[in-house]
Amino acid sequence: MKWRFLIPNVFTLAAMLCGFFSILLSLEGEAHYKMAAQFIMLAMILDGLDGVLARRLNGSSEFGAELDTYVDMTAFGLAPAVLIYQVTLQNYDVVWRVLMTSLVVLSGVVRLARFKVKDPERGQGGYMGLPITACGGWVAIFVFLSETRSFSLDRGPLAVIFIAGVLVMITLQISNVRYPKPTKAMAVFVPCIVLVSLLFFKVNIAIGAAVVILIFGAGYVLFGPLLAARGKLHKRGTT
Repeated sequence: MKWRFLIPNVFTLAAMLCGFFSILLSLEGEAHYKMAAQFIMLAMILDGLDGVLARRLNGSSEFGAELDTYVDMTAFGLAPAVLIYQVTLQNYDVVWRVLMTSLVVLSGVVRLARFKVKDPERGQGGYMGLPITACGGWVAIFVFLSETRSFSLDRGPLAVIFIAGVLVMITLQISNVRYPKPTKAMAVFVPCIVLVSLLFFKVNIAIGAAVVILIFGAGYVLFGPLLAARGKLHKRGTT
């Protein structure tokens, strides 16, 4: 395999390991939830970098595209679901915990399968349905903040917002609502790399970065369809 194909795949595999490490850390218990959330966010950056490098190095391949699908399911489908199961709904019957996490996994599977079948451009022209990374990031940031600021995701208004956000996002994942691809705009992707890096700094800096990421993510979910529609209209006007 040539190096221009190998380098992006190395980043993809690194993202896979981050998702796997997140699952292991979640299973280790409360003391490791924060790091489990950090690994999901790190996987998100690595997953974006592999696509950027593949385009810049002309190293895109069918193998890399297939590998990326499995990474997405592990890091942004299974890992967040396990984290939700461990952190939230602890005072409810286990059936509700299983149902909630099952919906996250099933939505992710359907989202990725449909993406593979119906989008031959692999998201280069935007996405049909909310990208699976959005819900994964929402879960990771909320858990990170809850573990850093010691608030509960099991009860109270923040828990309601968290669960409601997850339900909205897994619904949007399998919808026909179109979203732009944020990693195509380096002016957006580079600040995201910086913000995720800050999650590993001192508490006050990390909390500030997490809040900014949360606001940015919510803005993407809410206003992404408008940006996608605007970009589509602009493209039509220039052709």
